[in-house]
Amino acid sequence: MTSTRSKLIATAATLTIAATGTIAASAPQSGTSEITVTTSAAKSDFSADNLKARAAVTPQAGEPAGYRKQPNPMTTAVNRTMDCYHMPITVRVKKNGRTVGTAKFTVWHEIHLNLKSIKWSEKITVGKASKTGNASGIITTFHPSCGSGCQVHAGGNLASPFTLGSARTGSADHTCTVSRGHPRSTHTRYEFDFKKAGYTSGEAAYVGSTYRCDDEDRQDGAGCVYPTRISVEKDWTKLSDMANLPGIGDNIRRVQGAGLHIGYPGSRSLHPSHQGPGRPEPKRSLRSERPAQAERHLVDCRP
Repeated sequence: MTSTRSKLIATAATLTIAATGTIAASAPQSGTSEITVTTSAAKSDFSADNLKARAAVTPQAGEPAGYRKQPNPMTTAVNRTMDCYHMPITVRVKKNGRTVGTAKFTVWHEIHLNLKSIKWSEKITVGKASKTGNASGIITTFHPSCGSGCQVHAGGNLASPFTLGSARTGSADHTCTVSRGHPRSTHTRYEFDFKKAGYTSGEAAYVGSTYRCDDEDRQDGAGCVYPTRISVEKDWTKLSDMANLPGIGDNIRRVQGAGLHIGYPGSRSLHPSHQGPGRPEPKRSLRSERPAQAERHLVDCRP
């Protein structure tokens, strides 16, 4: 069975921030003194495999306790709301173009969106930094942000600037604003700023997976999911039968392209059997966790 993984996007592999003319160095030394930052691509550690295969996974170096812990058996609800990934970051302290100090650490993200609320808190752990040379006294500030209609702020031990060194855990606390018929899709941007006396500042920035929030579920109310995650059968051995129907995705896109917004909030159903005689048509939930529900897959097949 093919694993279902969330997609993560990172900024350019190397972020060199001299900040000349933008952030003035305090008590500058002679020559050029700067901080540069290198990031790798963000690496997702969430796998939607049957957990029997995951039992033998060896924890990564520096991985926080309980990281990527998943239920066994996996559920569609968790698959559609959970994500975890890590970002290795290297900070270089440079003098006249020569590296005089380095600090290497990893940022660990553990995310659980909320099916029943537009508020959720993401756990973020900044791992212990391995430092060499003149890498002491690097002041780090965490600045999360998200798109229109979404608010996020740093919490816990990441709420205020800290000196890079020992591991610390904080949060990114989110609130998304939605209204009936107007789902909202966005992602979170994570920025870390680094300052050191006598050096121009550096920063690292990257973004996480796109999530969607809506207020179309009459039972659970407003909530959020990862829209690209698919439903599975309860035993987690295969995709839902609805997803396996030949050409279903292409056919739905063709119908939607013709102007019939099937699968969208407040849309009509594909077949009259979805309604009883004289009964008003029910609202379609964008977040149903029932694996075999047709409307859930219709939404996921949107182009």
